[in-house]
Amino acid sequence: MTTCILCGVTIWRVCLTSTASGQRWISRLALVCLGVASVAAPAWAQAPDTFTEELGARLEQKLDAILGYAITAADEPRLTTLLEPEINAYFRFQGASEMPDGLTDPIIRILDDLQVTVDAVINLDAIREQRSRTWLDPLSYLGGRLPVFVSGTVSASNGAALVKIERITINRVSMPVQVLQELVGYFTRTADNPQGTQLDQPIPLPYGITELRQAPGRAVIVQ
Repeated sequence: MTTCILCGVTIWRVCLTSTASGQRWISRLALVCLGVASVAAPAWAQAPDTFTEELGARLEQKLDAILGYAITAADEPRLTTLLEPEINAYFRFQGASEMPDGLTDPIIRILDDLQVTVDAVINLDAIREQRSRTWLDPLSYLGGRLPVFVSGTVSASNGAALVKIERITINRVSMPVQVLQELVGYFTRTADNPQGTQLDQPIPLPYGITELRQAPGRAVIVQ
């Protein structure tokens, strides 16, 4: 979501000994990805009906490798390539039950020049009702399950990711970036961090990840 692609990777608590926690980490990628990417999707972008459980299982195996690398020393950097179809298939199948309540159907597209796009469906009712709102607040007029699109860029090096938002739409209507920050903050908040992830600040990368390398359709995690 979230880098997208893996800019979002970076915001969750590190629990190196638990595969389950690693699965939660990957399945929430879309949230941060709700904080990155590009305005136009490539013509070759895969359709949802091409996602299979087998593709999702490949990502699961790579996640196990990432967790293993995090707790073992090596003389050379370890590289793990995550493919766009694998990530989206994982969201649809293996990671679906780990998605935060109110976030469904995420689809990530990884493009050129650090650009990423994210589409998802978000239930805005709980977010809208968490605090009082003025008539100037766009979320005061929105509710129910609506499609959200986010585009922007993510760069990740030296153990941290930087996100730059370019565009957000809800139900095809452009919204200010502050709306996206509220959505991401809501879905990424924890007892230790009640404000959630702040997109205007560097996001520490977990699991000993030092760098993220992107190319169309793929992201390479460097540990």
